[in-house]
Amino acid sequence: MGDDTRTLAPRAGIDGPTSGLPGAGLPAPVRGPGAAGTAAASAARTVARLKPGLERHAPWVWVNGDFVRTEDLRVHYFTHALHYGSGVFEGIRCYETASSPAVFRLRDHVERLLASARFYGMRLDFGAADLCAAALETVRRNGIGSGYIRPLAFYGEGSIHLTPAIGCPTELMIAVRPFGAYLGDDGLANGVKVILSSWRKFDRSMLPPTVKGCGHYMNSILAAQEAQARGAAEAILLNADGTVAEATGENVFFVKDGVLITNDEVSNILPGITRDTVLTLARDLGIPAQVRAFRPEELFAAAEIFLTGTTAEVTPVAAIDGRSVPAIAGGVAARLQQAYFHCVRGRDLRYARWLSHV
Repeated sequence: MGDDTRTLAPRAGIDGPTSGLPGAGLPAPVRGPGAAGTAAASAARTVARLKPGLERHAPWVWVNGDFVRTEDLRVHYFTHALHYGSGVFEGIRCYETASSPAVFRLRDHVERLLASARFYGMRLDFGAADLCAAALETVRRNGIGSGYIRPLAFYGEGSIHLTPAIGCPTELMIAVRPFGAYLGDDGLANGVKVILSSWRKFDRSMLPPTVKGCGHYMNSILAAQEAQARGAAEAILLNADGTVAEATGENVFFVKDGVLITNDEVSNILPGITRDTVLTLARDLGIPAQVRAFRPEELFAAAEIFLTGTTAEVTPVAAIDGRSVPAIAGGVAARLQQAYFHCVRGRDLRYARWLSHV
């Protein structure tokens, strides 16, 4: 992997050739008095870029096998995924440990990315080992200790037809950014407010819930915006039959009579890697667990509720639809949250196999 400042696609008429554009090569029109200012304004509009980003990001991105400076990276305006959401992605956490930064369950995330890509017919030129190495090098090169890694595979510039596997290249990139508590430090400590969304989760007959597809998340965006408008941090979506599916980017757990309960693929969830981690930790802690479908009424009567996900980690729920949820000191949620952070930060050597050190 070398350093490469090439782009995903040249921007015709701005950075690239203009010969194929309407008016290319024609003399400038004659302007009357004051035309200089008008021409300058027109030129400014012609070379206008997209709005600049509001956040500062890491300087290097891995793109199709090479590293590119972020300011040199360009995406073509007819990129298929930009118009149709035809991409798949992963979200992976990197944590500081006593020895070095370490990526949590990297191989599991990469394997899921590859499975998602296969589902949508994407041909990737890299295997799991290649992508794991690329992710670790991306973290190292950017000097990130605690951060969020975003591998993204998507259909690039080509046909506008809804069959991108014919005529659109598959682009592959890995980016990283510093990252803290997704739902806030207070949310991790004291819990967050959630609502039951009026939007339903899509069914497996519509889209594959087990695939982490870019376009799939429009469903979650609607629910998340609804939650924000109602003064909540998160939303839980129900299935068409009224059973609970998942939150906008998290799996849902609750505790009843000391038993940990969550659902599975039958409920149209993305089976989260953090979900699997928590179930493993619960088993090792001797906490009984059930995996089954459930309805929102059970959440209203639950002793504890919490959400799990790579971004949200293990976040307790303080209220659901305005109903307070007990915060139990030393309860199941607190025990699992503590065990999780010991695990991802390398403090519990029983789970060292899940850490890939940079």
